[in-house]
Amino acid sequence: MAKPEKPAAAEGAATDAAAKPKNKKKLVFIIIGVLLLAGGGGAFWYFTKGSHHAEEVKVLPPLPPKFVALEPFTVNLQHEGGEQFLQIGLTLKFTQPELEEKIKLHMPEIRSRLLLLLSSKHAAELNPSEGKKRLAQEIIAETSTVLGLPVPPVSKPASVAPAVVAAPAAGAASEVEAAPAPAVEAAPAVHVVQKNSNAALDVLFTSFIIQ
Repeated sequence: MAKPEKPAAAEGAATDAAAKPKNKKKLVFIIIGVLLLAGGGGAFWYFTKGSHHAEEVKVLPPLPPKFVALEPFTVNLQHEGGEQFLQIGLTLKFTQPELEEKIKLHMPEIRSRLLLLLSSKHAAELNPSEGKKRLAQEIIAETSTVLGLPVPPVSKPASVAPAVVAAPAAGAASEVEAAPAPAVEAAPAVHVVQKNSNAALDVLFTSFIIQ
């Protein structure tokens, strides 16, 4: 009676043998799924965190400023009842390294333009601080024109009443000699910042004397 049980045992062994390949296939699918999830997570990190990190690495620190000092200017100002002249020292400030050689190359033209600009001024225009700020804007504009840079806007000048010499009274001498104006010296190293402009240059006054 025990002999008929042998085929049942053989059938059970065959069933276990058939189930093992199925389990192996499931295990392979599970491993593939885990790898795909890991790969997708890595790609997501790269395109989010990794890309931001790459952008941060590309950010460079700002370039240090460079300075070129111009030889001092001495010019006669426009007459306001007597002769007056201006002594001024200027230093150009910029951050683009290639401008240094360009400024030196075009220095004769820059000085010529600035001499014409300075000699066209009246002392009354330059004494107020606003007059000095506008002069700095004009110097930047003239220099930028020579160097082929964007020219920043220049503010409109304030109306300045010309100096008036009183007429001589009756019987007085016909010649009136105007009293010489006192020397006026501005604080050195006046730094004028051009706001809301793309100016590549700035200017520093290292001396400013009107006599």
